[in-house]
Amino acid sequence: QLRTVFGRMASPLILELRLDERPVSAELRDYMEELVKLTDKLTLRTGEGGAEAPCVRILSVDGTDTGLAFHGVPGGHEFTSFVLGLYNAAGPGQPIDPDVKTSIASIGKKDMKILVSLSCTMCPELVMAAQRIAAENANVRAEVYDINHFPELRERYNVMSVPCLVIDDGAAVTFGKKNIRQLVDILK
Repeated sequence: QLRTVFGRMASPLILELRLDERPVSAELRDYMEELVKLTDKLTLRTGEGGAEAPCVRILSVDGTDTGLAFHGVPGGHEFTSFVLGLYNAAGPGQPIDPDVKTSIASIGKKDMKILVSLSCTMCPELVMAAQRIAAENANVRAEVYDINHFPELRERYNVMSVPCLVIDDGAAVTFGKKNIRQLVDILK
């Protein structure tokens, strides 16, 4: 199934790892090393770690940041979301209704943090919507965080449930699943 998705990707991508000394970083590295073995459309490189580690950023083949990133290891219910994020970033991406596509194009600069748990069944819908918007509009970032590895975000935004959507560093914080139309309305 993965090879089918990778075969449909229009452009290659770079998966840039940002790692630290925690075991979850080693797990992320191993996970991404296995993923890139499945296709020549993905290459792996390591960037600076920093506070966002462990993280995998999705870059265009020329090194441009697509605005999509996963902090932690994209397993559990987020594995499919991550693979679809790759497909959307590489193109052609999942189809979008023309009116939604027009609305996405009109969104100005927005930075989304989507705080999730890998066991959450409601999180993937919001993650996929956020990543699809970010893949379509270069002004929008969609950074997904496995809240289990970033407790400081749970405290900072008073997260009692997931998914939690944080827009522009706390200018707006919402909870619950959202589809692409609902998310576009929130961002506009």
